[in-house]
Amino acid sequence: MDPFLAFLAAIIFVSLVIPRLGPFLSLVISAIAFGLLVGMDQELLGYVSTGLSRIFSSLAIVVFSGALLAEYLRRTESLDRIVADLGGLANKSQLVSGAAGYLISLPVMCSITAYMILEPVVKDLAGKESEGGIRALFMTAACSIISFNLIYPSPVMITLSSGLQAAPYDLLVRCIPISLILFALAYILMKHFFPEKEKAGSRVMRAPAKMSRSRAWAPLLVPIALILLGSLQEQAYILADPGIALLLGAMLCLALERKKMKDLIHVASRRSGVILLDLCGAGAFGYVVAQSGLGQEIYNQGQFLPALLLPFLVSAALQLAQGSRVVTAAVSAQILAGYPLPAVTLALLIAAGAFMFSYVTDPYFWLIKSTTGASMKQTALGYTLPLSLLGLAAFALAAISSIL
Repeated sequence: MDPFLAFLAAIIFVSLVIPRLGPFLSLVISAIAFGLLVGMDQELLGYVSTGLSRIFSSLAIVVFSGALLAEYLRRTESLDRIVADLGGLANKSQLVSGAAGYLISLPVMCSITAYMILEPVVKDLAGKESEGGIRALFMTAACSIISFNLIYPSPVMITLSSGLQAAPYDLLVRCIPISLILFALAYILMKHFFPEKEKAGSRVMRAPAKMSRSRAWAPLLVPIALILLGSLQEQAYILADPGIALLLGAMLCLALERKKMKDLIHVASRRSGVILLDLCGAGAFGYVVAQSGLGQEIYNQGQFLPALLLPFLVSAALQLAQGSRVVTAAVSAQILAGYPLPAVTLALLIAAGAFMFSYVTDPYFWLIKSTTGASMKQTALGYTLPLSLLGLAAFALAAISSIL
């Protein structure tokens, strides 16, 4: 069968069975089915194994360390301290909630995990008004995805960096300004869709007396500082590896919470194992697709489109089909490897497409709907639509930055 038609069939299958089988089984079965449809033989299982191992080797330490750090934040009063500190900078619940989502998503390595651990804190910050809580949670979700999609060393950016051979420092230089512009745009969009009615004497969280600022912020800032130092100083290059930086951050968490060390490790191992299985399934599917020659087929059929548009459309279609941003990044990077654009620009275009059409196939959509109590229409208005607009803005900014 033609690789393009086989790919469409596999994507339709994935979108239909993910709700029942989960990402890992769905993606592995789809990878095998796709390989058989395009005529692969004995090499197929080898491709599946290679795809699984490549993702595990690049993300295992990162995901485990992020899960451990997330559990540290959840079990301590660190989140209350961090949100209280942010509240001292701006007495706007939407702005503070967005800043918390943007920051926490970076070290915990998962936008959904960041949202889950922030949800009770954000609701408390917004006060008893139900509409205020919905507004703040939508903002938290949108901003957690901004940093998750764009800021190295998130799993999305690690996947794109390794798959496309894009230098981490170059990604940071290009992506940080774009992410900050998107943050401001997200705040404007949320205020437009859900106007915030601040009352006199609105609630500002007070920092817990028992949690010092250094204990709360250090596990978040240490990995980021180490990555930046390693990128800037050639002698400290090992620190630029996200696995090393985040592992040191995780070790700091264990040192600060020695009495809870075993519990932290146990919970982090369980959660990271589930996440890694899903990511490895994406790696298997993406690698099998890449070995089929589909990338060249898509490039040949899409030559009538502007060079900057095709990667964005491929990524957006994958995001709509299966909902996972890391899967979108992994498969897109495999399909588009060798595409005639600079690696950093290509990574930005794929990341922009991962904002698009996050609807019923996206597990984050259902989590937000459940935790906010919003209707389908409200969730689409407060989550799907703003994210898609942010994706279009990210595409435009990626195009402009590639020219400049």
